[in-house]
Amino acid sequence: MTNPDYTSSGSKFGSTPKIVAGVVALLFAVACATGTSLGFEAHSPFLFGIGNLPDETVLSLPFVMHSEPANALSIPTWAIHCSSVIEFLFAMDIIWKFAETTDNPKWKGLTWGMLPLHASGICACTYHFFYNPSSLQFLVELQAFFTLLGNTTVAIAAYRIAISNGWTLRELNPFPKSEVSPEGIAIDEAAAMTYNVVAAKESEVVLAAKLFALTIGASYLLKYGELAIDLPFTENGIAAGAMVFGIPAITGYLYYNRAQEEGGEGFSLPSFGDGEGLSMADVKKFGVSGTVAYVLTELAFWAVAFPVASTALYRTTGHWPDVINDNSDRAAVLAFIFTGANIARLLVPVRLGAALALAPWVDENIINREGAKDEQ
Repeated sequence: MTNPDYTSSGSKFGSTPKIVAGVVALLFAVACATGTSLGFEAHSPFLFGIGNLPDETVLSLPFVMHSEPANALSIPTWAIHCSSVIEFLFAMDIIWKFAETTDNPKWKGLTWGMLPLHASGICACTYHFFYNPSSLQFLVELQAFFTLLGNTTVAIAAYRIAISNGWTLRELNPFPKSEVSPEGIAIDEAAAMTYNVVAAKESEVVLAAKLFALTIGASYLLKYGELAIDLPFTENGIAAGAMVFGIPAITGYLYYNRAQEEGGEGFSLPSFGDGEGLSMADVKKFGVSGTVAYVLTELAFWAVAFPVASTALYRTTGHWPDVINDNSDRAAVLAFIFTGANIARLLVPVRLGAALALAPWVDENIINREGAKDEQ
């Protein structure tokens, strides 16, 4: 199938995006090469105030009560952080609308799955809002946690979308028993089907302009607006936590209401397949291969648990655990593993899904390895 709106370069704008990207990359390279010789220091005004406003201009603003610390972010750096948050909000909205256009509600699960990643971006912005104090270092670890959680929830959402479109776990088998699979042909034919097309309410130019305006506006508001209040200079962990959890909670609440207004059930825990969750019965369908795959996934958890627990103790206390001679270290590591094991119980569908994904490979390469060689 071909789309008359798109050129041979794969874009309806032709080679223009590539040329623009090349020019930007060249300018960036030149800036990196000559930046050290330009004499910029902390808060030096540059780009006619686009990068930083002159200090006298900032201090003359009627609402300013504080001077900026030396480690305050510049406007371009704030713009990078703000755009990452705003772009995620734009993407979550677009994906939600895509679910309605394609009449596949599983896509809305991807919007929910992106919520922890949205929280991860809020963590970074909050840390910089308080000027990166060491007392709020937990925000960095919290950002890493939300990133890991978000990657997991997005992967789950992608899995649910895939199986709703006819994808099966057997397709993960890198060694198919036949080169021509009727099931694969059917999936390819389904993938070639066109989506429903709905005219966009806004052009791409308008969308880009809104994103740019919101990004720059938020950057200036955060950089200079926070100088009007005392909170950023207090290193308040409670306030930082409220920002990190409160803003994503508001976003989630808005989507919850949106789902209810559209006749849905709001937020619900994801199911796998046709409304029924995965269970050990699904793993047992693969026989010995399924059981071995499940054992391997459980061993992988315990193989990772101890190094992660030891690293967590090191980051907290400054020394590696001595589980042989120190009872307190031993108890701390076991407590961490116990907590991780209980959290892992909440991710049973993920663990079962990993076992099911691994089962075909186990069958081909471990259980029936000799049989596969004989067939060759």
